[in-house]
Amino acid sequence: MLPKFSEFLDMRYSCSIIDKLISFESNPALGYRTSGSAAEFAAGDFLYHEMKAIGMRNVRKDAVNVDNFEFKRADLTYTMPNGNRKTVVMSAFQARAFAENAPIRVLYVGKGTEDDYKDKDVAGKYVLVDLNMVDDWFIYWVVGQAAAKKAAGIIVVQVGGYCSWSPDTLGVQDISTNADLPTFSMSVREADVFKNHLERAGGELECSLNADVRITNNGITHNIIGEIPGQIDEVVYLIGHYDGYFRAYADNASGIGAILGICKAFIESGYRPRRTLRVCLHGAEEWGLEGSRYDWARGATMLTRKHPEWGENGFMLLNLDGWLISSEAEGTAVRTWWELAGEMEKIGQSVEGNIYPFRTIAPMWTWTESFMYAMLGIPTIESWYDGENIWPSYHSTSDTREVNHYSDEAYRSSHILYGTLLQRIDALDVRPLNFTDMFEKLLESLDPKTLGACTELKAAVTRACRAATALKDKEKNLTGGEELCVYNAKVSRIFAKIINELLGLDWYENLDFIHVRNRNNIQQLMKVLDDINADNPEAARQDLRSVDLCWYAYHFDRETYNYFVDQVIGENAPDTWALGKVGSIGDYYDVARAIAKAAAEGTPVPAWVAEKIRSELEEQKAEAADMIRRETKIVTALASMMETA
Repeated sequence: MLPKFSEFLDMRYSCSIIDKLISFESNPALGYRTSGSAAEFAAGDFLYHEMKAIGMRNVRKDAVNVDNFEFKRADLTYTMPNGNRKTVVMSAFQARAFAENAPIRVLYVGKGTEDDYKDKDVAGKYVLVDLNMVDDWFIYWVVGQAAAKKAAGIIVVQVGGYCSWSPDTLGVQDISTNADLPTFSMSVREADVFKNHLERAGGELECSLNADVRITNNGITHNIIGEIPGQIDEVVYLIGHYDGYFRAYADNASGIGAILGICKAFIESGYRPRRTLRVCLHGAEEWGLEGSRYDWARGATMLTRKHPEWGENGFMLLNLDGWLISSEAEGTAVRTWWELAGEMEKIGQSVEGNIYPFRTIAPMWTWTESFMYAMLGIPTIESWYDGENIWPSYHSTSDTREVNHYSDEAYRSSHILYGTLLQRIDALDVRPLNFTDMFEKLLESLDPKTLGACTELKAAVTRACRAATALKDKEKNLTGGEELCVYNAKVSRIFAKIINELLGLDWYENLDFIHVRNRNNIQQLMKVLDDINADNPEAARQDLRSVDLCWYAYHFDRETYNYFVDQVIGENAPDTWALGKVGSIGDYYDVARAIAKAAAEGTPVPAWVAEKIRSELEEQKAEAADMIRRETKIVTALASMMETA
């Protein structure tokens, strides 16, 4: 049976929110409502008043400190062979640029690797770079390399992967470095014409640049907060971000439209939640911090730091972060945690009115704001879907209604699914967390070949699993009221300890148990040694590429490599949500270069390389052993917390 609120859903209303949001723009041609820009402020004002208009309570703007990014204009003009002047509209990345008909010289440097700069004088000039951020590397590597070569600026052409929906697509990702090198994007179609003229001009072309891109440090953004009051002292969170690159139809105007559409239907249907439903619409999700690898979700990071008390009574959270609209979807795939995945899958599969198959994916990823709330101890779930490849339109001019195959039926289905999940979550006495599932995943991750027997950790896990089972039994006897709230607060602290201490990141933002990065490195280094012993340098090169940042050591100079290492684990690493979650890196730069050289030349790998790898292998094993000892202490403490909850 469909829930009562579904009778009050109005896709025209939700779509009107989308249409209004995409009308806020700092660049008349391309859009942009980015961190702290006038367009983002105007969008926040609109949402603030709209929350009030639909009857939400305690509506407020919560300002937090972020770096601001405002893009007003970027275009390049050059002379065609027939004497006509051609102007190309470009998009801008998060880097300062101000120019009025400024003369610049541009030359092409292929993929922008260290080798691509050989025999080229780029100092004081702009470089044009072909980029595929899915198959090759993220933009910050080519930006860092261009800066190291003293280029005056960089223009990227996204030839595949992200932002490559069509030859006319322009796109943006995070440059994750200091905002000192002007960085723009040119479409493939325009770049093909431009490259042709570059070649005719002998490899360099004089152009005229107009640009207005402003980065302002220590500015603000607004998180727009409103509530549907509940009856007990606990909170269910419904969140999404309203900032966006270009017009950001799917990511995330569609999420904001669904959030307000669901809340409006709740209020009009007379739904009175048991727990307060707190809606947080965040600014500065796409970008909000200069000079950091982890420059996204800054608005939510600063908001959750401002309100650590939210962890005490935060029951659960749902994040609607785009792609809720597509008629091409094959299924709904909600992201969550190991502890939550099994029960949420049962709940989701039983929702009537969802037209797509439902499944869960675990663990959560770190690309959105959900992780910031999880660190407070609030279990999170997040919208996703199975279907067509979204990445060519992601963060691009192609994030439109048409490209994303908008369907009223699909969008309504998302409203019903996520609105129903919210109501069912609210009806729970306790969160459907099964800590035993998480501990079993921990045991599965222990590879005896690389980590040894891990006897003490396994014993601690056995104790913790017994405690987790007893905890589930205790839940059945809770009588409600204050006893429930006290119990739920204790469970929040258990969950927070898992997120903040037991899990860590690798160098690719993958989230897993803190020993897993070392385990993976050990496995790959053992393969590399076998490859070297088999006199197969190409296999060694391939097997080494997934160890920490070795892939980038093959292609970028030491200065660039060191910069992006220090940015994460250096003494001056910025204070972000990820600080300390990557603990170290193996020094494989020279090893990687030597193996790549041997593979290219068809010569044996030098003997010193194998010795260095053996030495690094022992360091990885020692570090892994330390991680296992840390995990043993953490799991033991978790067992104690569960036993006394």
